[in-house]
Parts: sequence; structure tokens; C-alpha cells
Amino acid sequence: MAVDGSLQELISVWPHEGHAAELVCRLKYARSTAVVSELAAAMAALAPEVDVVTWVPASPSRRRQRGFDQGELLARALARRRRVRVRRLLRRSDDEPQTGRGLDGRAAGPDLVPCGPRLRSGPTVLVVDDVSTTGTTLRRAASVLRSRGAGTVFGLVATQATLTGRP
Repeated sequence: MAVDGSLQELISVWPHEGHAAELVCRLKYARSTAVVSELAAAMAALAPEVDVVTWVPASPSRRRQRGFDQGELLARALARRRRVRVRRLLRRSDDEPQTGRGLDGRAAGPDLVPCGPRLRSGPTVLVVDDVSTTGTTLRRAASVLRSRGAGTVFGLVATQATLTGRP
């Protein structure tokens, strides 16, 4: 199912609730990298066949604060399980974390820019993130990647938040 012209499909392993939400929160806020294995294993089981795996980068301040980028850890662990190459293809040019934004800010998404050389041969790319709220970040990532030569772009997250109070 195509999400839009840039993102072929957004795949989530679980809704952002219960044990799954707890795992993501332990990774992001308690710096518990031990949960990466469980999350990546579940994500790898649902990952489509792709040529390369990349991730949505955390904001620079969050990366410094945590000492790691949770998206990168998940992408690398998933790629190892699937025996697919992993490359950093995106970077953040802003430093405002998504969690600090209101709904309008989340809808606008982070400022993502490509890094590295242009992609050749239209590879199929999997963009990994820990959680999706509106899907905007993954659509923006897909758009940047497609503008740099990616063919099909899939998004894969551990959890998908459900927005309440919307018609």
C-alpha cells in the first residue's frame, strides 16, 4: 500500500502501547541499549526485501544527551539480521527534537538533508525509526532519498502511535 508518492509503505511492528511502548521508552529515555536486540528482531521479521537500510537520525542534541542514536542502533541490528548493507543516508539540519514539538511541529517534521554521494541504480531503501506519530518524518525521509536516486522507499518502525481526538 503506497502511503504517498515518496513512501511506498509504512510498516509498524506494534501500536505504541504496553510492553512495546515501554521498550521504546527504555531505549530512548533510560539509555537501555539492551532492548535493541528484541526490537530489531521483531522489526527484521517484518522488513521487506531491500538493497540498503538507513535510519531517521536523532537530533544532534538528543544524540549527545543519549550517547547514541536509537534509530541507528535499530537499523544496524536489523541490517545484520537481514544481511543487508546499512548506510547513513540522512542527517538532521535542525536540532529540535520531535518530542518537544506540538502537533503542528510534528506535522511539519524535522529538517532532513541527504549525506553521502547520490544513490545509483535506484536501490530499494528501508528507513528505520523507533516510533512514528504522524508518519511525516518517514515521508520526508523518503522524499529526500527519492530526490537523491532511491527507487522504492519503505518505512519501518517499532511502534506506531495512535492519534486520539481526531475525527
